[in-house]
Amino acid sequence: QRPVTMMPSTASRHAWVVLLLAWWRASLLLGRSARLALALATPVAAATTTVPLKPLAPPLVSTTPSAAAAAADPTAPHGHHADEPSWLAATRDENARFVRGGAGLSSEHARLWRRAAELFDAYQREFAATGRLTAPSARRLLEAAEHLEALAGTKFDDERMFLLYGRLNDVYAPLASQESGSAAGECCSEEETQATYCAKAAQWCVQRALCPQCLNAFATRETSPYDCWNAAVSNAITLYRRAGDDARAEATLQKLARQHPFAATRYERVDQTPKVYFPGLVARPFWDARRFDLVRRLEDAYNTDGPRRTRILAEIDALARSASTTLTPMFSPSAPLAAGPTTADAAGPWAELQLYDGRRWDEASCALAPTLVGLMRDPATLEPHREICRVPDDPLLENTCGTAVIVTLLRLTPGSRILPHCGTTNRRLIMQFALRGSDGVAFTVGGETRGYGGDGRGDSAQKVEHRRELPSLLS
Repeated sequence: QRPVTMMPSTASRHAWVVLLLAWWRASLLLGRSARLALALATPVAAATTTVPLKPLAPPLVSTTPSAAAAAADPTAPHGHHADEPSWLAATRDENARFVRGGAGLSSEHARLWRRAAELFDAYQREFAATGRLTAPSARRLLEAAEHLEALAGTKFDDERMFLLYGRLNDVYAPLASQESGSAAGECCSEEETQATYCAKAAQWCVQRALCPQCLNAFATRETSPYDCWNAAVSNAITLYRRAGDDARAEATLQKLARQHPFAATRYERVDQTPKVYFPGLVARPFWDARRFDLVRRLEDAYNTDGPRRTRILAEIDALARSASTTLTPMFSPSAPLAAGPTTADAAGPWAELQLYDGRRWDEASCALAPTLVGLMRDPATLEPHREICRVPDDPLLENTCGTAVIVTLLRLTPGSRILPHCGTTNRRLIMQFALRGSDGVAFTVGGETRGYGGDGRGDSAQKVEHRRELPSLLS
């Protein structure tokens, strides 16, 4: 897996980009403009180590308090409400644990945490409503960071330090996701914003990784129940690279990620740091998409079968028109997304229609795009195409898909950028197939930038650091 980026241009006049994504074995992207992606599982390569691990504290398992009434105090546990994102409830739980856990806090420390919690809570609630970072919220995050960094100068118990470092990363990550002309850039130049906020977020990722709770919550495969260590070191390397600090990125890889005796983080290069990494597999930014039967089937149907293409586009356009009710938003404060200037519908700047989870098709969703879905299923058995990744029915068999969604339609709004990131595992490929609006879209994998070559084209990418940028339609 290597990082990916989409870069803006002035070519497209479509309102959205729509992609079909498929994990290879596949997944889909959708919008009024379009794109598709597929992932193919590669042979398993087991990583082994003989270095002993010192006994550590058990992994920290975060649970939301079951009994709680909603209160104005953001540090009080409220429970989870069905109409709010799960990360809001998780934040309240962390707030309560910091204030009430372990030895008592001084009144000044409690005041600093509560004020930072209030500011972060206000940012999260606005983000949940709008899907973007506004100028007032950017200022709230910067003030919260001041209070939290004042607390970081004090040595607390291990759990409080773990929570504090995590919250500092949570504060700086959305600031680091904003680019030129954004709200986060008001206080300084674009270069200073990116270098400063990315480096700060990386710094706190490293500190969190070194906490016993995170050090012992590591993943050895895609389905491991804990992955705090893997996520922290992977994110730190990517953030340092985004900050332009290649020396610290390399040092984090060599002196931190590779030193864990059990975790699947023995990375061999700084631009390929998925959450779980298996050495010895062939890695290249792009693979020849036409070598895969599914890609050939999709391209041939889209480009040579006029009636079928017409039906596909009619289905995609209908989904775009009903996006507010048919697509599911794909944003969270930590998502590697810089939203574009275009005002989106209720589905937000990045949204999807999930079609296949590795075990079963979502028949209700498939009914909204029957022509497209029909190309990915066996007409007799309705089973997925043989190249699409499947989750084993037997829990004792290894699941290398590395994701809960295997085939999905994705939509990204104009001017939006998917920032450099690496995925879950290097044991699969991802196919992206452009459906609508791919003109002017740039896709960078491992430092190599390509366009889609027009709608109706598939590309198969290794999970190396990658990003995407969509054209802005403001003119």
